This record gives sequence, C-alpha cells and structure tokens, in this order.
Amino acid sequence: MGFSVSATMAIFFATFLFLFSILYNSVNEAFDSVSESFDDRYEYMSERAQTSIEITSLTYDEHNDRLEIAVHNTGSVPLEIDKTSILIGGVTVDPQMMEIDDVSTDIWLPLETLTITIADPNMTFDASVNPRTFAHSDAGLSSPSNISVGESVYVIDGTSVDVMSREGLLEFTITDPTNLVSPVDLKVSSDYLYILDESAHVDRYNLDGRWVDKFIDDSANTSAPKSLSVDDEYVYLIDGYSHLDRYNRTTGAFVDQLIANGGTMTAPQDVFVGAFIFVIDSASGSFHIDRYSLDGSSGTEIVSSDRLSAPGDIAASAVNLEERCLYVLNNSREILVLDEDGSSIGTVSSSLSSSVMGVDVSGKIFVSDQANGLVVENLGTSVKVVTENGVSDIIML
Repeated sequence: MGFSVSATMAIFFATFLFLFSILYNSVNEAFDSVSESFDDRYEYMSERAQTSIEITSLTYDEHNDRLEIAVHNTGSVPLEIDKTSILIGGVTVDPQMMEIDDVSTDIWLPLETLTITIADPNMTFDASVNPRTFAHSDAGLSSPSNISVGESVYVIDGTSVDVMSREGLLEFTITDPTNLVSPVDLKVSSDYLYILDESAHVDRYNLDGRWVDKFIDDSANTSAPKSLSVDDEYVYLIDGYSHLDRYNRTTGAFVDQLIANGGTMTAPQDVFVGAFIFVIDSASGSFHIDRYSLDGSSGTEIVSSDRLSAPGDIAASAVNLEERCLYVLNNSREILVLDEDGSSIGTVSSSLSSSVMGVDVSGKIFVSDQANGLVVENLGTSVKVVTENGVSDIIML
C-alpha cells in the first residue's frame, strides 16, 4: 500500500511538472509575442515620428495630360519608394514613373526629392470645393489685360508683357519699343509666344522674351485683326469683328478665310481653338457663344445671350483631356465654367474684383485682374502622397 501511495504521488508530481511545462511554454510564448508586438509597435511609432514629407511642387502639363509631383523627404528615416501611394481626388492611381534625380531607385533617403509622374490624371473643375482661390498682387503688374499660360504665365501689361511663374512671381518683363508697340492679344504655344500688336500684325517671341520675327503682317487678307488663337497647325485671327482667317503656323502663310461673316457668325469678339473653335459673338448688342468644327463647319450657338453679360475672353481645356471645359470671362467680375455643349458647371467669382480682364487655364485657372493682379484658381482636385507608415501630405490642384 505504501508503494501504491508513493507511485500515485510520483505520477501526480510528474503530471504536474508536465502540465506546468506546457503552461510555462505557452505563457512564455505569449509573453514573447506580446513583447515583440510592443517592440514592433514602438519601432513603427518611432519611425512614424521621424517620418515627414512635403509636396514642394505640382506641375500639370495639360496638353499632354501629365501630372508631375515633387515630394521632399523632410524626415530622418529612409523610405521605400514602392510602398508610397498616390491618391488623386481620393482615388489611388498608379504612377507612370518615380525617380530621384532622374534615376529609378528603391530607397528614398532623407533630404532627397522624389519626382512622381502620373499619366492621364483626369483633372477637372470641381465647383463644390471651397475655398479655392488665392491672389497675387504683384508690383510688376500695373494694368494687366490678356493672359496666356504655358510653363510660365504671360500677361499683357500696358505696352509690355510680364512673364510670371505659375505660382505668381514675376520672372521678367518683355519690353521692346521697336517691335512691341501696342499689344492686344497673345498666345503661348510650343516654343513661341505669339503677340497680336497694334491690331495689325502678329509677332513671334522666344519664351525667354527675345523677338524672332513679324510672323503675320497681311493687310490684304486680314486688314484689322482683333483676336488670335493657336493650335498645332494654324494661327487663327478674327478680322475686323467680321470673319475668321487661318494661317499656317510653320510658315505664317495665309491659308483661307475659314468662317465668313453671315450665317452663324455675325460680329465675332474673341476666339479660342481647342477640340472645337469657340467664338464669342455679338448680334445687335447681344452676346452669344458659338461652337464650330475645326474645319469651320457645323456652327451652332451653345450659350445664349440671357446667360451672358459683356463676355470679354474665352479659354478651353486642352484637346486630349477626357473632361474638357470652357472658361468665359463674364461682366468683368466672374468666370463661367461650362462644358463643351454650353451647360453650366460652376462659377468662379471669389477673390475677383470688378475689373477682370482675361482668363486662361492650364492645370489651374489663371485670371488677370486689374485690382488683384494675377489670381490663380484651383480646379478643386486633391493630390495626396502617403508613405509606407501612413504619413502623408496633401495639396490642391
């Protein structure tokens, strides 16, 4: 009997040791797991605290529908580039290219700038975003009128042309008393700035402001040019509030009278050529906007006089965009935003005075305002860059 009790105690003790061993291992593993989780959490929070980025610039090439984002690593930890996300309007997009100093790499080190290129970002105007506007009252602008935007912003200012950055800073002024006497309209296209001068001729300038030539001076075919537009093939001139002429953009040679006075066209005031030819026209003192095919046919009124009050300037989105808009300066104090059929999308009026003179669009809406100088209106699209640990920066385009 003594043996049985001893055996039972031995079995009980062995079982206890076995169960204790299992419990200890389980508890130890759980503790290690919790400890590792705390370590991982601490490491994540530490890296997150040391992570910081700043979107330093957005460059939108409207004609090629390409967005370039420059993001600076202002933190103290390296970041994995392939774990960086880009959201446009709240939707994740795939970048076409991600480079540092024009080189594709995997790691984004502190103080380096990552350049992200997005193809077809599908930018469009969003009338619901508020506030959107900001203004630049630059001392370089005294009496701004017509405006055209490329990589820089070109604004007629009296008898000169002020060249400003897209952020609104004065870069230089084109002053040329010999060739630039009384500019009335201008368009930047490709490598040249085309200026309609003295309501008589079109001169070409390089983008750095150097005069190239008197490109169109043709009183026989276009005796009193009032407004111009430029596309990949032609220079278009409204002649004497009467008809629309077309010139070869390479040679400057007269091509044809594209749209004659009479029929749809009565007294054209301003023209812009994009996917269509858009004309601000007047009949018996009432204004309307007409749209034509690029061959001058199919003229139709898309905006009637009851929606307009002395419209002064018109611009349109680039041809290759999925969603294109018209931007019309109306009653010297607001910009009407329309689709290509003339339906209203929204209105821009905040931060504008009652002396607005011109409008153009290239990624943002640029307005020349004699009271406020250059006013830049965001389209209302948000651009957000998110790092691997969730740190982000956001900016409006």
